[in-house]
Amino acid sequence: MVAQQLREYHQARDYYQQALEINIEFGDRYSSATTYHNLGMVAQELREYDQARDYYQQALEINIEFYDRYLCASTYHQLGSVAQELREYDQARDYYQQALEINIEFGDRYSCASTYHNLGMVAQELREYDQARDYYQQALEIYIEFGDRYSCASTYGQLGLLAQAEENYAEARTNLQTALEIYVEYQDEYRATVTQEILEGLPE
Repeated sequence: MVAQQLREYHQARDYYQQALEINIEFGDRYSSATTYHNLGMVAQELREYDQARDYYQQALEINIEFYDRYLCASTYHQLGSVAQELREYDQARDYYQQALEINIEFGDRYSCASTYHNLGMVAQELREYDQARDYYQQALEIYIEFGDRYSCASTYGQLGLLAQAEENYAEARTNLQTALEIYVEYQDEYRATVTQEILEGLPE
């Protein structure tokens, strides 16, 4: 996990594979689920999407087998993310909906936020703009409620892009400006620059 945080993905994969080997050797199938999930995240970062999906499916299979429904939620979310990367939007939406259902069932309101955000992105890709706005607003509401100001920025940014797609440039400018202010506040120079460029490209 340390190597993963440091973006040393090949090193991370090697350590996870060793952990998995030991769990399999000792018949600790349940602990393997988390390692498969993490291997999936590493593969996803390396854009090895088929491999990532395979690992997530194995993690899901074990958690279902051991009736750990709550742990399934994050794996469904990641499977949704892989499908989204592959532009399989209907499949992505289905996985996200399953993740959302479980998090709501277990009262994990904060985890719902990123899933609402991603559901918004999927709806936006499908040009279902009203639905997208609704999902973004729900994500934003939760981030504000939990005081997660930094995560608000990406949702404001998406609301800005959504308004831009609808040619509502005043609303686009307002949301993108809010996102920019947060990125500057958190010294995220890359996202601040990207957002600034989008703002400058908006018609007056």
